[in-house]
Amino acid sequence: MITAKQTITETFIHLLSEQDFEALSVKDIVAYAGISRSTFYLHFTDKYELMDTVRSQLNGRLLQIYAEPSDAETINLKICRHIFRYRSFYRQEFSDAGRIHELTSRFACQLEHAFGDEDLAVFAGWGTIGYLASWVKGGFTMGPQEASDKLMKIIFADWTANLADTRERSS
Repeated sequence: MITAKQTITETFIHLLSEQDFEALSVKDIVAYAGISRSTFYLHFTDKYELMDTVRSQLNGRLLQIYAEPSDAETINLKICRHIFRYRSFYRQEFSDAGRIHELTSRFACQLEHAFGDEDLAVFAGWGTIGYLASWVKGGFTMGPQEASDKLMKIIFADWTANLADTRERSS
């Protein structure tokens, strides 16, 4: 059975696809959810606490994907599917440079545990979140599978060969 709190968060995520967070009101949320304002306020003090709760849940799920044992291709596909599924939230999240920085720092920390190398984790974390933010800001012109495939291509690119090709062309 879906709880009132789940109804509120699901309604909130849905409404983010229709309007920006700043324009969204508690009145909009309760009207769409079919609940009373008092029910909303039993669970959240305001829309900002609701956003913080949703952010914690969704970004937590995103970061948890790297903790699950799997190969890189499967992990990237899961990440892209997660971002796509919650695209209304991530459009909002990736429109704020501070939020991108915070998520990237957390992501890099998660990767450092996986890789055991801080420099590699920082590079991979910023590159991955940067790519995903670009995908989101670009309006999801490709599906999760294609975005994942392109991310895998970037991850496993032979950077030294690409650098040599670039030097040859500029000579």
